This record gives sequence, C-alpha cells and structure tokens, in this order.
Amino acid sequence: MSTQSIIFDIAYFQSSRTRKIISTSLVIIVFILSLFLVVQAKDESAFPETVSSFFTFEEWVNQAEDWMKDNFRWLTRMIAGQIEVVMYLVEDFLIDSPWFLILMLMVLPALYFGGLPLALLALLSGIFWGGVGMWEQSMQTLALMGLAVILSVFFGVFLGVLSSQSDRFEAWLKPVLDTMQTMPAFVYLLPAVFFFGIGGPPAILATMIYALPPVIRLTNLGIRQIPDQTMEASRAFGATRMQTLLKVQIPISLPSIMLGINQTIMMALGLVILATFIGAGGLGTEVWNSMYKLNVGWSLEAGMCIVFMAILLDRLSTAIGKPKRLSLPTNTIPFRLFPQTWDKYNWAYQVERPIGLVWNVISEFCGWVVALIARIIVKVLTPFVNQQICEQVRDFLLCRRFLAGSVLFLTGIVLFDIFGPGIGEFPESIDFSFREPIDDVVAWLTVNPSFIAFTKGLRAVIYLGLLDPLNTYLVYLPWYFVMIVLVFASWKLISMKFAVTCLLLMLFIGACGLWTEAMLTLSSVFVSVLICMVIGIPIGVLSAHNPRIDMLIKPILDAMQTMPSFVYLIPVLMFFGGNIVSAVIATVVYAMPPVIRLTTLGLTQISSTYTEVATSFGSTPMQKLFKIKLPIAMPSIMLGLNQAVMMGLAMQVVTPLIGGVGLGRDVFAALNQANTGYGLAAGTGIVLLAIVLDRLSQAWTRKQKKLLGL
Repeated sequence: MSTQSIIFDIAYFQSSRTRKIISTSLVIIVFILSLFLVVQAKDESAFPETVSSFFTFEEWVNQAEDWMKDNFRWLTRMIAGQIEVVMYLVEDFLIDSPWFLILMLMVLPALYFGGLPLALLALLSGIFWGGVGMWEQSMQTLALMGLAVILSVFFGVFLGVLSSQSDRFEAWLKPVLDTMQTMPAFVYLLPAVFFFGIGGPPAILATMIYALPPVIRLTNLGIRQIPDQTMEASRAFGATRMQTLLKVQIPISLPSIMLGINQTIMMALGLVILATFIGAGGLGTEVWNSMYKLNVGWSLEAGMCIVFMAILLDRLSTAIGKPKRLSLPTNTIPFRLFPQTWDKYNWAYQVERPIGLVWNVISEFCGWVVALIARIIVKVLTPFVNQQICEQVRDFLLCRRFLAGSVLFLTGIVLFDIFGPGIGEFPESIDFSFREPIDDVVAWLTVNPSFIAFTKGLRAVIYLGLLDPLNTYLVYLPWYFVMIVLVFASWKLISMKFAVTCLLLMLFIGACGLWTEAMLTLSSVFVSVLICMVIGIPIGVLSAHNPRIDMLIKPILDAMQTMPSFVYLIPVLMFFGGNIVSAVIATVVYAMPPVIRLTTLGLTQISSTYTEVATSFGSTPMQKLFKIKLPIAMPSIMLGLNQAVMMGLAMQVVTPLIGGVGLGRDVFAALNQANTGYGLAAGTGIVLLAIVLDRLSQAWTRKQKKLLGL
C-alpha cells in the first residue's frame, strides 16, 4: 500500500464527517421528540388490549401441548425410560469403577491425541475433581453430558448430511436452527419436563435441543465446501452417491465436523446448572446449593470443576480433529511439554532433555512388553488357529503398540482392583480445599466499611444515574414510537424486507402482552453493555499496546468465559443484595470478555503503515489513537458490543434469581408454574429482541467497514 493511497483513505474518512453530522442531527431530533413524548405521557405505554385479546398465543401453545399430551405422552415417556436406563448404566460405571481407572481412561486418549501437555491437563482435572470432594458429582455430570453429546452428534451429523444433499431441506432447517440457538435454555426445560418427566432424561433431551445446531451447521458447511474437482474425480471413477458421501465427502469434511462436535460439547456444558432445576444431579446441583446458602468458596470450587471439564473436553475434541504430524524436527530433540518453537530457549531445552529420556525409556519398555505379549499370543494360538491369522494378530499388536499397551495397562488396573488389595475411593491424602480462605475474604469484605461504602455508591450510581431513568424512559415511551424508530432504522441500514420483518416481530411481543417486560429487558441490557464499553474498551486498548497486560488479561478472560454464569450471582448477591442492580452487575461480568478481546484484536490488526503516516504528520500518540486507530478498529469493537448484547440477553433468564426483571423473570415464573405457553411467549420475546438488535448492529458494522474501505 503506497503512502498516497493511505493519505487518500484518511482524507476520504475525514470527508465522511458531513454525512455523520446529518445522521447525528437526525438522532438528536428523534431523541428530543421522544423526551417530549415521555414527559407528556401520564402512564406507562400499553399495547392495545384488543390486539392482545385476539392474539392468544399462550392459550394456543397450551392447547397444542394438551393435545400432544393426550396423543404422544406414552411415546415420550417410553423414550425417557430407555434413556434413563442407558444413563444409569453409564453413571454407575463411572461412579463404581476405580477412580484411577477412570482417570487413566481420560489421560491415555489425551496423551495419544494431544501429547504430554493435554495428558497433564487431564490428570490435573481428575485430581481437582477428587481433591475438592466432587468426584462423584463430576462423574454424574460427565455421564449426563456425555450421553447428551453422543445423541446430539448422532442426530446432528445425520441432519447435517441431509442438509448438504438437499437445498430445500437446508432452507427449511435454517430458521429452525436459528430459533434453537437463540431461544433461552430455560424455555426448553418446560416441554421437556411436561413430556419426559423429572430427572436426567428431560435434561439430556433439553440439552440435545440446545446443543444440536453447531454440529448440524458445521457438518453441512464442511460437506458443501468440498471442491467440485474432488466430486468430479469421484464420479469419474464410478463411485455411487452413497460411496462418494461415505468415502470422500465425510472423511474430507471431518475437521469441520469435529469443530461442530467441539461447539456442541461447550453448549451442552452450558446447560449443566440449568438441568438442576428439573431434577438432574451433578456439579450443577453443587453450584445451586452453594448459591442457596450464599457460599462463595463452595460455588467457586464447583464452578472450577465445570471449567476444568469444559477446557479438557474442548482441548481433547480439538486435538482429535487435527491431523497428527508425521514429521519430527531433525536438528533438535522433539519437545514433549513445551511448543517446538521454544527450542531456542536454553532453559526449555534443559527441561525437555530429561522428559525425553524418560519418554524414550517408557516407550521402549512398553514396546518390549507388547512384543513379548504378541509372541506369547502367537504361540498359544498357533495349535488352534491358522498361521496367517496368528501373524496378522502379531502385526496388529506391534503396529498398534500404544493401543495395545493402554489396554494392557487398563486391564492391569482392573485385575489389581478385583483380585488385589483394591484401589478404593479417591485418597484423602490428595484432598484440598480453598473455599474457607475465599469465604473468609468475602466475609471480611461484607463488613469492611470502605467496601460497603463502595458497593453502596456503585449501586446508587447505576440505579439512580442509569437504570431508573432508562427504565422510565423506555416504559413511558409510546410503543408506536419505538416501532417507528426500529422499522426506520431497519429500512435505512438493511432493507425494506427486514423493516417489515422487524415490524412483525415487535408486534408479536406487544400482542403477547409483553411490551413493558421487553422494554425493561432492553433497559437492563443497554445499561450492562454501556458499562462493558466504559470498562472493556480501555482495557482492550491497554492490552493492545502492552503485551504484558495482554498476557495477564487472557487467562482471566478464559476463566470468565468458561465459568458458569450462576457462579457470578453468588458474590454479586452477597455484596450488592438481591435487586435489579445486582442483575446488571452480574450481566456485566458475564458479557465483558468479548468487548475486551475484540477491541484488542481490532487495534492489533491495524497496519503499521497508517500510524507511520500519522507520525510523519506530527500526530501525538493520543491523536493517533482517537483519530486513526479507534475509528479503523470500530467495526471490530462493534462486533464485540454485538456479542455483549447477545450475551446480555442470554443472561436475562438467569438474573431473576437475584432480582432481575423483564422477560427473563417471566420465563423463570413460567417454569415454576409449568406454564409452557407463557414461558414460550416470553422466551420468544427475548429471541426476537436478539434478532432485531443483532441484525441492526451487524448492518451498522458493515456500513462502517464500507466507509473505511475495509
């Protein structure tokens, strides 16, 4: 890119100020008009009751549910019974088997697919589960989530393959998947309980519905992205459609399918705690009980168990999807623990030398044992079996030494447990706990005058300065004015077609009698996202300009994104009480990571040529940041805000537990009342708000990219 073209780009960007001034003036006029309407309003804006009385969505859903109960409940209960049998078999195996056997069943596949670092992560995860006294609960969660993921993968790959073979089926399935991914998870629990009862089976089926879309989408995408030349070559060799699918398309698209499985696992673990509300046990019950007793240390231990499980399954599924490297470095020893690129560091080389020595000794010993076992098997089988078959068995064992050695090792553990002294339960000598120090710190903070003053001040600022004025503004603003603004924005930013769609979506919310609750939901989300911007963007800027801060922030963000959202509720509830402000603060903590990450990403991806040109014109670092970097990075920052809005809307179903209001409270109330129609209407309202806000923010981001020439 030449200097002249960069100067032209900057000049073009500056010339768009006139267009921005016009847009800003229009926004100011609309805002002043809305304030006038709010001041003139004598009561809260109410959608016409005539429309609500005609559009009885809640009754229609409940009537349909009653009809399905009368005609299909026997089938759903039979399916639930079969799932329950399988689930208990898996759960009993995991709980009753020796803990060391289950640990090795995790470590050995991790060692084969991901090497020593992943094996150590699996070992650390298992020791953590048992060390904090939650081994049995972790096995219950693993059984429930494992069965849900297996069923999701089976049906998901099947539906993904069908979608890839039929454009009509794909077009029909897309809106269904969009609804499944945006519907609050609580809504799935209502029909699951109604048709499948209480306990593990409805939790598994609700998890399947929630976690199916990624594997369907990525299976379809992976198969459709196969080059036409590959398909033509397959047909040229006379392969049938089924042979092409099974031997060409699915093997080539396996990395994409594995990525879908990875995302399905992550989404399934996101429902661990919600499954507790319908009688499923495991780690979710631990988090819920700790929340009920306001025990922060207990909840953090249970939450960390879920985090370790999520990270382990994520890394393992990712490693399985990656092709194994066959080439090894020739000029240095192969690194087992650290990345191979670290061979330039002498300290890493010195650490890897003894690891490599031990690795080679163990490999040689295992190879010798497997070879000895192979000879013994051949000698035993020779008098009874054909010599060629004996040689094939020997060759298989010698070529699959890791598999054979693993089977022998696991068999030895089982025999030792049955015929030997036994392994017993998880050893108490490894037990540890950090809940008491955390509880002590929390207890100290709750009585510390300075911290109490800080929490009261923060609560007052958020409520009196942001939340209460915005609640009043949106609730008293006439419903038709809100619709006109949203429809006009949809028309200008996207298209007339989406403007009509936006009108219908907002009419649905109003016709269901949920207008006030929808406005309260918007208010909570907007305040949460505003706070995320105020805090997250400066942190993202610092991370982009300081690698040390970036390295410090990354693991914190990883923990924040994998920690169950329920865990955030407990300290927030203790420090700020049960109220709407606590709901906003918990949402901020949950939705903050994408704002920080994408701000950092947008700033670090800016070409250094832009800043060099600005420097040559005498710009200060602050001028470069505010006039060059932030405007160019704005599309990425807006994408982070878009993700924060989506996560904020998802959090609305959880925050009613600590005083949240809006549509989430209606969904939660419907679950307690077993009112599927009401819960589905409120959940659909959240989905529709998410669709409108998502499409508008993405359209604005695309417009900014176009203006910047990106």
